[in-house]
Amino acid sequence: MPDEETAEAVVQLFGEPFDTGLATAERSLRTADFAAAQACYEHLLAAAEDFEDSPDVRFLRAHLLAGIGMVQLAATDLAGAATAIERALGLLRDIESTPMGPLGRQLFLDDLLKVLIGKADLSRRTGNLDRAQACLDEATARLSEFEGGDGTRAAELGSNRVQLLMSRSEWGAADELASALVSTTPPTVPTVPHLLTDLALVCASTGRFDLAEDYLVRAEESFRALGETGEQPQLIAHRAYVAMRRGDLGHAELLYAEASSVFERRRQFGDLAICEQARGFLAAGRGDTTGADDLMATSLARFEQAGASIAAADTMLLAAQQAYGRGDIAEMQRLTEGAREVYEAQGVYERCAQADFMVASSIEDRLNRSDHGAHERAAVDAALTLALPAALALEAARYDFATGHARSQWLRLAQEAMRLAFRLAVRRQDQGLLFELVEFRCAGAPLALDHRTPPPDSAAGAAVFPDGAMKTYGHTSGDIGTWGGLRIGLPPQVLMSPDHDRTALREYVEAAESRYHRRVVSEETVQSW
Repeated sequence: MPDEETAEAVVQLFGEPFDTGLATAERSLRTADFAAAQACYEHLLAAAEDFEDSPDVRFLRAHLLAGIGMVQLAATDLAGAATAIERALGLLRDIESTPMGPLGRQLFLDDLLKVLIGKADLSRRTGNLDRAQACLDEATARLSEFEGGDGTRAAELGSNRVQLLMSRSEWGAADELASALVSTTPPTVPTVPHLLTDLALVCASTGRFDLAEDYLVRAEESFRALGETGEQPQLIAHRAYVAMRRGDLGHAELLYAEASSVFERRRQFGDLAICEQARGFLAAGRGDTTGADDLMATSLARFEQAGASIAAADTMLLAAQQAYGRGDIAEMQRLTEGAREVYEAQGVYERCAQADFMVASSIEDRLNRSDHGAHERAAVDAALTLALPAALALEAARYDFATGHARSQWLRLAQEAMRLAFRLAVRRQDQGLLFELVEFRCAGAPLALDHRTPPPDSAAGAAVFPDGAMKTYGHTSGDIGTWGGLRIGLPPQVLMSPDHDRTALREYVEAAESRYHRRVVSEETVQSW
C-alpha cells in the first residue's frame, strides 16, 4: 500500500495500479532515487505490455516509456534514454491521427512535448546540437496547441533553449532568455530552480561570480520550497565551478570531491565524469601529474561510454594540454587530433580553432627548444598555416556575443593566438606578412584597448578548461581580461594598394572562413595606411 504522502499525490489518469505507481515513481524522482523510479516505471510497463493492443494502450506505454527516458536522462544513462525516448515518440506519432476527446488531446500533447524536449536534451548532451534545435523548434510549434498544465512544459522548453545556447557559447542570448523566463514563470513551476541554476552558470562563465552565487542560493531555496531534495549534489558541483572560475581552486577541489562521492553512490556517471574532468584539471594545476592523468582517463572513458561526444572531446583537449605540459608531444597530438575530429563532425568550429592553436603553439615551442636546421622554415610555415587562421577565427568569435562580459572571455585567448602569429612571422623574417598583420590589426583595432592582460607563461599557455556540460571558453582563472574597446563588429578588409585588389592576409582570411565556417572580416573595405 502507498504511504499517506504518496496517496495524496495520486492523480486519477489510467486507473490502478498505474496511477499509484506513477505517483510513487514521481516521489522517488524528487529524492533522486533513480533506480527506484526506473524500477517502478518498468514494472508498470511490463504490466501494460500484457494488454491487448489499442490506441489507448499505446498511449499508456508511450507515457511509461517517456517516464523511463526522463529518469535515464536524469541519471545520465544516455544510451538507455535514447532507446526509451525513440520508442515513446514512435508510439505517440502512431496514434496522433486517432480520434481523441479534448482531454485526451491535451494529455497526448503533454506527453509529446515532454518527449520532444527530452530528445532535445539528449541530443544536446550527445553533441548533436542541430538535432536538438530541430526538436525544440518542433516542440515550440506544438506548444501553441497545448492548453493544459501549469506552465511547466513552456518553462522546460525555455530552459532547454537556454542550455542549447550555452552549449553554443551564446552567453548573451542565454542570459537574456533565462532572465526573461525567471521573471515570467510562476515560482511554483518546478523548472524555476533549474532556470536560476542556468543563470548562475552563465554568470560564472562570464565573470560575474557574486551574482552567480546569489542565483545558486535562490535555486537552492526554490528546490527546497518545491520539496525537491535530490538536486543538492548538482548545486555543490555548480558552486565548485563558480569557485574554480573565481580562482579559489582549493575550495573548488573540495566541493568537486564532495559532489563526486554522491554521484558515484547514486551511479550518476555522467555527472561524475564532469566532476572528474574538473578535478583532473585542478590536480594538474597543483602538480599532481599522476592524479590528473588518472582522473582525465576515467572522465574520458565515462563520457565515451555515455556517448557524450563533445564532452569527451573537451576532456581529450584538456588531457592533450596536460600531455604537452609533461613533454609527451606524441600523446598531445593524438588527443588533439581526436578532439578536433569530433568538433569538426559536430560543427563546433571555434573548438577546432582552439585545437589548431594548441598544435601551432606546440610547434613553436619545439622550435624554441631545439635547432631544426634546414627543416625550420617548413615547421614555421606549418605553424603559421594553423595559427593565423585560428587567431582570426578566435578574434571574430567575440563579436557573436551581446555583452562585454561574454566578449571579454575570448579576449585573452584571441590575443595569445594573434601574438603567436606575429612571433611566427618574425621568425620567418617575412616582412610582407608582418606589414599585412600590422595593417589588418590597426584597421580593426577598437578605440581603446586595455593592454594589462599579462602574457602567457609559455607559448602553449592558452589553457582552456571546458566544462563537460556547459562549454566554457577562454582562460582558466578568475582574472578575466577587460574588453575596453567600443568596436563590436568584424574588422574591415584592408586594400594593400590603390592599384590592386590585394587585401591584407587574404589567403589566411579565406582559410579561416572556409575552415571554421564563419566570417572573420566585414564587407567594408578600407585603404591601408
